[in-house]
Amino acid sequence: MPVTSTAPTSRQFALGRCAAVLIGLEALAIAGFAVFYLVELVLGESTDVMIVLMSVVTMVVFVVGLSYVAAGLWRRHPRAQAPAIAFNFLLVPLGIAMFQFAPAGLAAAILVTAIVTIASTLLMGRLDESSQLPG
Repeated sequence: MPVTSTAPTSRQFALGRCAAVLIGLEALAIAGFAVFYLVELVLGESTDVMIVLMSVVTMVVFVVGLSYVAAGLWRRHPRAQAPAIAFNFLLVPLGIAMFQFAPAGLAAAILVTAIVTIASTLLMGRLDESSQLPG
Protein backbone atom coordinates (compact mmCIF):
# COMPACT_ATOMS: atom_id res chain seq x y z
CA MET A 1 0.00 0.00 0.00
CA PRO A 2 1.58 3.34 -1.00
CA VAL A 3 1.99 5.94 1.69
CA THR A 4 0.47 9.27 0.81
CA SER A 5 2.16 12.36 2.05
CA THR A 6 0.53 15.58 3.09
CA ALA A 7 2.27 18.91 2.98
CA PRO A 8 3.50 20.09 6.38
CA THR A 9 1.51 22.83 8.06
CA SER A 10 2.99 26.18 8.98
CA ARG A 11 2.99 25.04 12.62
CA GLN A 12 5.06 21.98 11.69
CA PHE A 13 7.50 24.19 9.77
CA ALA A 14 7.80 26.52 12.77
CA LEU A 15 8.40 23.60 15.16
CA GLY A 16 11.06 22.22 12.83
CA ARG A 17 12.80 25.56 12.72
CA CYS A 18 12.58 25.84 16.52
CA ALA A 19 14.18 22.41 16.91
CA ALA A 20 16.90 23.31 14.39
CA VAL A 21 17.74 26.54 16.22
CA LEU A 22 17.89 24.78 19.60
CA ILE A 23 20.15 22.04 18.23
CA GLY A 24 22.33 24.77 16.70
CA LEU A 25 22.56 26.49 20.08
CA GLU A 26 23.59 23.21 21.69
CA ALA A 27 26.35 22.86 19.08
CA LEU A 28 27.50 26.42 19.83
CA ALA A 29 27.57 25.71 23.56
CA ILE A 30 29.73 22.63 23.04
CA ALA A 31 32.01 24.63 20.72
CA GLY A 32 32.34 27.21 23.48
CA PHE A 33 33.46 24.54 25.92
CA ALA A 34 36.03 23.29 23.38
CA VAL A 35 37.44 26.81 23.02
CA PHE A 36 37.49 27.17 26.81
CA TYR A 37 39.47 23.94 27.13
CA LEU A 38 41.97 25.16 24.54
CA VAL A 39 42.36 28.55 26.26
CA GLU A 40 42.97 26.80 29.57
CA LEU A 41 45.56 24.61 27.86
CA VAL A 42 47.37 27.63 26.38
CA LEU A 43 47.34 29.39 29.76
CA GLY A 44 48.95 26.35 31.37
CA GLU A 45 46.02 25.55 33.66
CA SER A 46 45.80 21.94 32.46
CA THR A 47 47.66 19.08 34.13
CA ASP A 48 47.35 16.60 31.26
CA VAL A 49 47.64 17.87 27.69
CA MET A 50 46.46 14.62 26.07
CA ILE A 51 43.22 14.51 28.07
CA VAL A 52 42.44 18.10 27.10
CA LEU A 53 43.18 17.49 23.43
CA MET A 54 41.08 14.33 23.27
CA SER A 55 38.24 16.11 25.05
CA VAL A 56 38.42 18.91 22.48
CA VAL A 57 38.44 16.41 19.60
CA THR A 58 35.39 14.67 21.06
CA MET A 59 33.60 18.00 21.45
CA VAL A 60 34.43 18.99 17.87
CA VAL A 61 32.97 15.68 16.63
CA PHE A 62 29.74 16.45 18.48
CA VAL A 63 29.71 20.02 17.15
CA VAL A 64 30.02 18.80 13.57
CA GLY A 65 27.35 16.14 14.08
CA LEU A 66 24.90 18.48 15.76
CA SER A 67 25.51 21.10 13.07
CA TYR A 68 24.51 18.58 10.41
CA VAL A 69 21.45 17.61 12.44
CA ALA A 70 20.45 21.28 12.80
CA ALA A 71 20.85 21.82 9.07
CA GLY A 72 18.86 18.66 8.39
CA LEU A 73 16.01 19.74 10.64
CA TRP A 74 16.00 23.17 9.03
CA ARG A 75 15.64 21.54 5.59
CA ARG A 76 13.25 18.88 6.95
CA HIS A 77 15.52 16.01 5.95
CA PRO A 78 13.96 12.63 6.83
CA ARG A 79 17.01 11.39 8.72
CA ALA A 80 17.49 14.41 10.97
CA GLN A 81 14.84 13.67 13.59
CA ALA A 82 16.30 10.52 15.18
CA PRO A 83 19.71 11.95 16.15
CA ALA A 84 18.08 15.14 17.45
CA ILE A 85 15.75 13.17 19.68
CA ALA A 86 18.44 10.70 20.80
CA PHE A 87 20.95 13.40 21.75
CA ASN A 88 18.38 15.36 23.71
CA PHE A 89 17.09 12.26 25.48
CA LEU A 90 20.66 11.91 26.79
CA LEU A 91 20.52 15.50 28.07
CA VAL A 92 17.40 14.89 30.18
CA PRO A 93 19.10 12.80 32.92
CA LEU A 94 22.11 15.13 32.75
CA GLY A 95 19.85 18.13 33.39
CA ILE A 96 18.15 16.34 36.28
CA ALA A 97 21.46 15.29 37.85
CA MET A 98 22.92 18.79 37.50
CA PHE A 99 20.46 20.16 40.07
CA GLN A 100 22.65 18.47 42.71
CA PHE A 101 25.97 20.10 41.80
CA ALA A 102 25.43 23.04 39.44
CA PRO A 103 23.51 26.30 39.65
CA ALA A 104 19.80 25.61 39.38
CA GLY A 105 19.45 28.01 36.45
CA LEU A 106 21.99 26.11 34.37
CA ALA A 107 20.43 22.75 35.19
CA ALA A 108 16.96 24.08 34.38
CA ALA A 109 18.18 25.58 31.09
CA ILE A 110 19.65 22.25 29.98
CA LEU A 111 16.56 20.31 31.03
CA VAL A 112 14.06 22.72 29.46
CA THR A 113 16.08 23.00 26.24
CA ALA A 114 16.23 19.22 25.91
CA ILE A 115 12.51 18.76 26.54
CA VAL A 116 11.49 21.58 24.19
CA THR A 117 13.79 20.25 21.47
CA ILE A 118 12.38 16.72 21.83
CA ALA A 119 8.81 18.01 21.73
CA SER A 120 9.48 20.30 18.75
CA THR A 121 11.19 17.51 16.84
CA LEU A 122 8.38 15.06 17.51
CA LEU A 123 5.62 17.56 16.72
CA MET A 124 7.16 18.72 13.44
CA GLY A 125 5.51 15.76 11.77
CA ARG A 126 6.78 12.76 9.93
CA LEU A 127 9.49 13.72 7.50
CA ASP A 128 9.72 12.12 4.09
CA GLU A 129 11.34 12.96 0.80
CA SER A 130 8.35 15.03 -0.36
CA SER A 131 8.48 17.32 2.68
CA GLN A 132 12.20 18.07 2.33
CA LEU A 133 13.11 21.64 1.46
CA PRO A 134 15.69 22.22 -1.26
CA GLY A 135 19.04 23.48 -0.23
